[in-house]
Amino acid sequence: MKKEEKLLLSIQYRLLEEQAIRKHIQDWLVFVRILFEPKKMCIDETKQELFSLTRCLKLLKSAGDKEDLTLHVSDDENEASFRLVAGNLLERHLLTKGLFKRNQKLILDYTEVQMKTKGLFGYLRSYDEYLHHNVDTPDKRLRFQTAEEISCLPKIIRPHGDLVIDCNQFPGYDIFYKGYCLTSCWRMYFSRYYHKVIPLAVIEDVQQVEQVRRIAPDVILVELYRDPFHWDRECNLHYQRMFRDQLGVDQLAWDNGIGILREPFIEYAYSDNMIQTVQYQNDRLQPTEKKAATHFVTRTFDLVRDQQQVKRVRGTLNAQAYFPWVDEQRMKMMNYLVLNPGYALDDGLQAYMFYIRNYLEIEIDPKDGRYHEYLVVLNIYLPDEHAQAIPYQQLKQEMADIKFSRLKKRRGERYFDLKKGKNHLRVNFLQASSMPQLENIMGGSGG
Repeated sequence: MKKEEKLLLSIQYRLLEEQAIRKHIQDWLVFVRILFEPKKMCIDETKQELFSLTRCLKLLKSAGDKEDLTLHVSDDENEASFRLVAGNLLERHLLTKGLFKRNQKLILDYTEVQMKTKGLFGYLRSYDEYLHHNVDTPDKRLRFQTAEEISCLPKIIRPHGDLVIDCNQFPGYDIFYKGYCLTSCWRMYFSRYYHKVIPLAVIEDVQQVEQVRRIAPDVILVELYRDPFHWDRECNLHYQRMFRDQLGVDQLAWDNGIGILREPFIEYAYSDNMIQTVQYQNDRLQPTEKKAATHFVTRTFDLVRDQQQVKRVRGTLNAQAYFPWVDEQRMKMMNYLVLNPGYALDDGLQAYMFYIRNYLEIEIDPKDGRYHEYLVVLNIYLPDEHAQAIPYQQLKQEMADIKFSRLKKRRGERYFDLKKGKNHLRVNFLQASSMPQLENIMGGSGG
């Protein structure tokens, strides 16, 4: 892999008032001019021109009056920019390794100060790491990878038909959930506003990181490893993946239609004013996959009162951990998925196999009467065109260790029953257009 050896700094601010906008842009300009001497500038993505401090200062005075404003400056090696959209400010810096090493304390101090004041989320990371984990177009990846390296990467099909890299499979992929950036990289700063999707107590509880600490009452810093430019060492990639797993990023959101096909380390349930999480741990109280867990940490967060309750239990999962909706009258237990196999090169075959095994091959206590007596159902909601074309014969052939009933059709749905040993499961394939409004899901939902 060809490397640029640069550091990327990004700070997303929460909604700012006019005076705060001017202050933060002024801080940005002072910070930039301390780090390097700008030679070129570009305003609102127009033609590049020579840098003019006078013009920049004039621009600052009018910044609070404008809905949208962009400024980009560079010295040919280093660059910095800010983008203002309707009161939302994003600043970015791309700095050479040498400049960063010489000014590391200043850069980290600046980032902390800005995050403490009005920051929503921020990160510092190797630019090479960012590119490797976030560039999905094969042609663009040729700038830093060989065609042979690219050919080995996982791929998906976008709705317009283009073949792209499935960056969901990478530990440093930036994905957005309810407007919040979720990622895993060298240094990250989370403000208290993240408690709406990931409670800060969950972030503070992460393991296998270099450091995690509050730099302010409402801002948490997480550093995964010591040197951002050593991101591609196997141990550091492991820490990057482990942090992502502990936050459950890939269970909350994905954009490849089928998810990452990995077991969760944590699951979430949301209601209007509450969040409940279940963290899975092994006998050494370390984070682990759901099916391997022997310790369970359940947290309930009251978003209105800003309170939490924590319960730690040792034991095994029951059937309701996999099938949270229980219909006592009809003696049914259910969970659901929302998938779009149209993104997958195999039309979703591997995804179907993964989820079927995930919900069929579970260890259930023989005394769990509900599981053994009830009908256990996994509803898979698909785009209407895919709900009518289930690869039943391929599934039956590939999963020869599982007993399949015949494929049945009823009122627009396709379903079959499965058995393996004492375990049983009905899999329903339904049209996404018929999906009811289900709330308080504990895992199993698609993105």
